[in-house]
Amino acid sequence: MRVLHLIDPGSPGGGACTLQLVADATERLTSVHQDVLIFGHHGHMQLARRSGVTPAGQLSGPRGLPHAGRRGLEEWIEHQENAFDAYDVVHAWTPRMAILATLAAPRHRRLATLSVGPISGLRSQLLIHLLKKNPMPLLATSPAVMAEYVAMGLPEPQLGVLPPAVHAQTIDSAGRDELRDRWGVDDDTMVVGLLSEPVNWADAHAAMHMVMRVAVTGRRVRLLLHPTAYRRAEAEWLVRSFGDTDLMIIDDEAAEPWRVVNGLDTALLLGGPMNMMDLRGAETPWSFFLGGGRRMRPMPGIMPLLWAMASGKPVIAEASQAVADIIQDGVNGFLVNQHDINSVCDRIIRIHDDLTIANRVGANARQTVRQRFHISAYAVRLKETYERIVKGKFVPPLATPGDDVDTQTNDVDEPAVVLR
Repeated sequence: MRVLHLIDPGSPGGGACTLQLVADATERLTSVHQDVLIFGHHGHMQLARRSGVTPAGQLSGPRGLPHAGRRGLEEWIEHQENAFDAYDVVHAWTPRMAILATLAAPRHRRLATLSVGPISGLRSQLLIHLLKKNPMPLLATSPAVMAEYVAMGLPEPQLGVLPPAVHAQTIDSAGRDELRDRWGVDDDTMVVGLLSEPVNWADAHAAMHMVMRVAVTGRRVRLLLHPTAYRRAEAEWLVRSFGDTDLMIIDDEAAEPWRVVNGLDTALLLGGPMNMMDLRGAETPWSFFLGGGRRMRPMPGIMPLLWAMASGKPVIAEASQAVADIIQDGVNGFLVNQHDINSVCDRIIRIHDDLTIANRVGANARQTVRQRFHISAYAVRLKETYERIVKGKFVPPLATPGDDVDTQTNDVDEPAVVLR
C-alpha cells in the first residue's frame, strides 16, 4: 500500500503536533509505504524534520484559496507515480489540504484528518461544495470537532472520529534541569506553560493576568509562552506595569510541547475571546460565513493537552466540549470556565501549595493518555482505515476515546496495549 500525506504546517491543524503524530504513526506502519509532501517554506521543512518527518518533497504553500497549489500538486503526483507505483490513498491533514487534494487528485482515494474546527466560512463552504460533488471520508480528532463540521453542513455519513495519540517516550529526551537552566528558573519557582495548537491561539494577556494575581500573593511563579501567542504585546505591557520582567519566559519551542513539558509544573490552555461559542447554534451554515454563531477562532486541537498529560503534569484548561471529553475535573486535570480568573488562580495556587494533589492529578493524567491515547493503538486504527478505503468501504470508522482496540500487529513494534 502506498500513502501520500499532504501537510501545510503554516495552516491551523498542520503544526508541530500534527507533524509529530504523522512521524510516530508512519514509523510504526512498516508495511505501508508513506510519502510526506510539505506545503510551505524552508522553516516548515525544518519543523517537519525536527518533528521526525522525512519529507519526500516540498511545494510552495498555497496562498489565499487552495486553488493556487492545484497544478503543482498534480504535477508532483504525476511525477512520483510515473517513477514508482500509484498512490492508494492521499491523506490530507488540514482543511486546506483536503480542498487541495479534492481539486488535484479527484480520481484518487482520499482521506482527510480535521484536528481543529472550521477555519472560515468561505473555505468551509468550498470544502462542503467539493465534497458533495466528490465525496471522501473525513476523520475528526474529537466528537466536538466532528459536531462543528456537521453544523457547518458537511454530510454526517462522511465524518468519523479517530482520536489522536502521543508517544510519551519522546518527552524523555528533554531533561527538566536543562530546560529550567535555559529559562533561568530554580526548583522553587513554579513554571506555568501556556500551550495551544496553533500556538497563536493561546491568550497570553489573559494568562499573564492570572499569573500576576498569583505572584502578588508572594508565590514565585513564571509564565512560559510562545513568541507568537495571541495578545503577547498586551501581556508584556502588564509585565512592565507590574515591574517584574522575569514573570514572562519566551520560548519558541513551546510550539513543540514535547520539548518543554518536562520543565513545567503545570500547563494552562486558554483560547481567545468567544472561543467557547457553539456553532450548532447557527441558524444556517451560511450564518457562519456572515459571522452569526461562530467564534472568533476555531476550536483548537487537543494535542498539546495530551502532551502535557503524558508528561504527568496537572493541566488547567477551559471546559470546552473537546477538553471535557478527556478531563474529569479534579481527577486527571482541572476544568475552568472561559477566562474565570479566580478559578484559574485557585487551581494554580492549589498545585503550587499541595504537592500531593499535583502528583496525584498528574499521575492520573499520564494514565489516561496511556490507556486512551496510545500511539500504537492509533497506528492500528489508521492502518485499518486505509484498508477500508482501499477496499471501497467508504464510511470511516467512528472511533472514540475508550474504544477497545487490539494493537497486536506486525507493524507496531511496541507491546500490545488495549484501550478501555
